[in-house]
Amino acid sequence: MMLNSWISNLTLLILLIINNSISAQIQGSVRDFDNRPLSFANVILINQSDSSVVSGLMATDEGFYSITSFKPGKYIIEVSMLGYKKGYSTPFEIRSSKDHHHNKPILLGEMPHEIDGVKVVAEKPIYELKIDRMVVNVESSISSSGITALEVLEKSPGVIVDRQNEELSLAGKSGVMVMINGKRSRMPIAAAVQMLDAMNADNVERIELITTPPAKYDAEGDAGIINIVLKKSEDLGTNGSFTLGAGVAHRERMNASLDINHHVDKVNYFGSYNANFQNRRTEINSYRKLMVDGSELETYTDMNWEAIRTYHNIRMGFDYTISSKTILSMLGSGYVRDWDDDGVNAIQYYTDQNLTNESDLNQKKVGKWIHGMGNINLQHHFSEEVILDVNIDYLNYYHDDPADYTLENLGLNNVVESTEEFRVTKETPIDILVGAVDFSTSVNEKLSLEAGFKETMTWFSNDVSLTYFDNAMWTVDEELTNMFNMKEDISAVYLSAKFNPNKKTSLSAGLRYEYMNTTLDSETEKGIIDMHYGELFPTFYASHRFNDDNTIQFSYSRRISRPTFNQLAPFIAFVTPDTYVSGNEDLLPAFSDNLKVDYRYKSWILSYSYTETKDAITRFQPKQSEDETKQYFVSRNLDQVKTQNVMLGFPVNVNSWWKMRYNFTWVHNRTITDYEDTKIDYKQGSYMFNGTQNFIISKKISSEISGFYTSKSNWGVYTAKARGRVDIGVQMKLKNENSQLSINLTDAFKTNVFGSETEIPDLNIHARWRLDFEPRVLRIKFTHKFGNQAVKARKRKTASDEEQRRVTAE
Repeated sequence: MMLNSWISNLTLLILLIINNSISAQIQGSVRDFDNRPLSFANVILINQSDSSVVSGLMATDEGFYSITSFKPGKYIIEVSMLGYKKGYSTPFEIRSSKDHHHNKPILLGEMPHEIDGVKVVAEKPIYELKIDRMVVNVESSISSSGITALEVLEKSPGVIVDRQNEELSLAGKSGVMVMINGKRSRMPIAAAVQMLDAMNADNVERIELITTPPAKYDAEGDAGIINIVLKKSEDLGTNGSFTLGAGVAHRERMNASLDINHHVDKVNYFGSYNANFQNRRTEINSYRKLMVDGSELETYTDMNWEAIRTYHNIRMGFDYTISSKTILSMLGSGYVRDWDDDGVNAIQYYTDQNLTNESDLNQKKVGKWIHGMGNINLQHHFSEEVILDVNIDYLNYYHDDPADYTLENLGLNNVVESTEEFRVTKETPIDILVGAVDFSTSVNEKLSLEAGFKETMTWFSNDVSLTYFDNAMWTVDEELTNMFNMKEDISAVYLSAKFNPNKKTSLSAGLRYEYMNTTLDSETEKGIIDMHYGELFPTFYASHRFNDDNTIQFSYSRRISRPTFNQLAPFIAFVTPDTYVSGNEDLLPAFSDNLKVDYRYKSWILSYSYTETKDAITRFQPKQSEDETKQYFVSRNLDQVKTQNVMLGFPVNVNSWWKMRYNFTWVHNRTITDYEDTKIDYKQGSYMFNGTQNFIISKKISSEISGFYTSKSNWGVYTAKARGRVDIGVQMKLKNENSQLSINLTDAFKTNVFGSETEIPDLNIHARWRLDFEPRVLRIKFTHKFGNQAVKARKRKTASDEEQRRVTAE
């Protein structure tokens, strides 16, 4: 009844807005001659008859503007920006209060400056420091052509990609939320890593590293947000692009994509499709030692995986301009991910350094992830500065992940003496309903406000079964077979304010309140999880620009990291017959306090951050069974984690055809926890370096060398070993300027191999891992753009943008 009432009231609100939204509007965009948006350009509406100024505003960070304060008449638009020549629209006429006028993009040329015969031209910096984020402009990176978005992210300052555990960390912290175009994907990091690994990097315009997100965003994620902004286009007409790519490592890889936009009058249609095929080979080596009754028991494993992965992603929808102030949008998206994995794990057992047994564990996995999402969005401008945004989302996920295992016990000369068969099934449907209302207004030129509320309802089930083939029949393991059902409701409200006391100082503060109800039951036990709590999450930002070359910023935020659904719901996956990966229903949410200071001098950026996290959630941590015969790898809470981070980034321009950019990051982690009744206090310092060198060979040919190096670092109770990578890329524009050919070699020296180890003698834990994901790939890619390259696909958020992280696609 409450849900029906809530939807009815929201529908009534939408209808009232539609019926009261009739007035004129002038829209358009500001771009440079390379078709890149010019952020925050000055836009002035001028009366054509007497050249008087009618209205003025500043373009958005995407270069988009929308003017509503004017009367019918003949006008022209003037645009200006520091470092660029002024630009003007063609004259146009507004005949009535219902006219909706679209201007073609206004292009600004760069303003050259002559200094002792040297021509200096303004250009977009690789790294931009804003009040709450660092922006990495990656679309011009040649070595990123043809690779995946995950590989681009891997080269970003302060970001570490851990493919071993399918984790991301930002500024030395692992509680990262991944967003696409400001839309949260509602999946855990493991799933987001896989999604980004299938996404073509040529669609990425920039990466935003938001370490202290504003109150408008969910408080989820103690490390902050990594926002992947995809390329867009704008204005009337039709445009699109298609890409064909192929690569080879040990085996072949192929990808293709199609993007299209069609914008006519009041309707903008858009759609995209991406297909990715990967024939992979993975090598995993592990070691485990146990001390039992004075004897040393060791297990060595060598696993070889043959994996065929296919990814299909689709997104389509339309934006309809009801009136000059109201836009109604519908969006549908989804993906299908299939995998067919075959692996053989050769296992050797030693007792006091003497070989006692050998076996082969054959694994077969044929699984699928299916996802669909529908969104309805209504955005209404009461005026230029007063905006109401309403979203309703429904999401469905279905995960089917069966695995068949055959254990062959070997005798002398590798002869099979006996076999054992067992099977694990896991079926997981998830349904999510999200509604959100956001309101923003400007009180005056110095003060603006934002407020909103959000409701998220999730229904989740997990059907897990383990069976053994014994005495010519399949026998169910009752201990590890069960049906789990979870229900979660999260209600949130927020209020934030931005205040600019003068042109050089900006202040922002916000407060968000979230209340959560979570229950997890099984067919055999009720109340496995029964959590009900409410928390406040404050944020504060301050920025002061001393002059054009010097800016300092300060920020504080409180965050939460909730366990993902699959981390909570019990499941099991075999590494060896006595080594498992499993869920943990005892996980608690983690809370963190974050402080950050940034200083920019010209193009140099220096940042320092400090974070304290309580009950930090860390994946794949070792745990022994009571009889110490089995080892589990589970997500678990660590009592307290303190993280310090220092980052320095700067450019080096050798000459007009050779430019470099370097970033150095230092991280210090301290982990204090009671681990299986043993006090642990780990301290670990680490550093990361990444750099890019760009070479302009000719007007149509350019190249790039980029790479990174990460020293050893800690991950819970594990120590991750040092690793690095070098990428080389060459790009050539064809005779047709809309076509481009690129060749790229990733991990040229094959040094990006993952390794980790842990030694806790008091807990009888001794383990190490080595994973080789065959990262070296030679790729060739052809891209062609067609149509009017200025067609705009409207950027907006959906209600579930910040929810999808907690659904896994492992």
